[in-house]
Amino acid sequence: MDTKSYIAGLKVGSPITDAFEMLGPAVAAVDTVDIKKLPDGIVTGSNILQFANAPSVELRTSVALSLLAAQRVATNDKKVESPDEWIARHNDVLSNLNWMIAGGGHVKSTFNSVNVAVHEAILPFLETALGGAGAASLILTAVKQLQAMDKDKPWFTLFDQESRRFKVTEYQFSVVENVGLDTVMRMASARFDATYGSTQVLFFKLTKENAEFESASSKLQANSSLLAAMNGDLELKLAAHAKSFIRDLNI
Repeated sequence: MDTKSYIAGLKVGSPITDAFEMLGPAVAAVDTVDIKKLPDGIVTGSNILQFANAPSVELRTSVALSLLAAQRVATNDKKVESPDEWIARHNDVLSNLNWMIAGGGHVKSTFNSVNVAVHEAILPFLETALGGAGAASLILTAVKQLQAMDKDKPWFTLFDQESRRFKVTEYQFSVVENVGLDTVMRMASARFDATYGSTQVLFFKLTKENAEFESASSKLQANSSLLAAMNGDLELKLAAHAKSFIRDLNI
């Protein structure tokens, strides 16, 4: 099947997210973005995304819509019944959208801090997994500023809701850059079970040392021309979804 037909057949579900459906049009419109003019930092569903090394406007659209397609298909696939199956379905969609994926298996990790919130304790993992403080500066800044931020800010409401599935919360973070003729994305994820609560896990205060969570790091790479060539078909499929599931990382 060619890529155009594959995109047309994706089962992406409703273009409305519960996070904003009940809040009215004024709140729903906060932090919305023009999919053809994406800023350096955005939230695409369960993934905080930073564009480093100035990827073109066209490629920003390609990356954001690729991730959104993968998330929506995995979420709406009735055969997906576990967090690992969700990731597998997510990655299967990306593979069919010209991405090559290396790594990604989950491993047990621990926080060695006490009396701090998860969003503080997770910073060293994110810095390492995403290629350093420089490459992931916007993401790290956003996470650091959570303590002083309104917990009901629209971009965080979206990010937190879309990260909850199958009794776990799994946050994803990605840095995207141009490398020669390719677009490279480093993705890190942190998965928390129900002992951390069911909402706003990043604000959960650690009360014991060596608290466990699951982490994963992967590297995705695609030919930039192939990504850009998909834009028209992805926009046609996901234009309405982008309005609900993509937000400016307003920090």
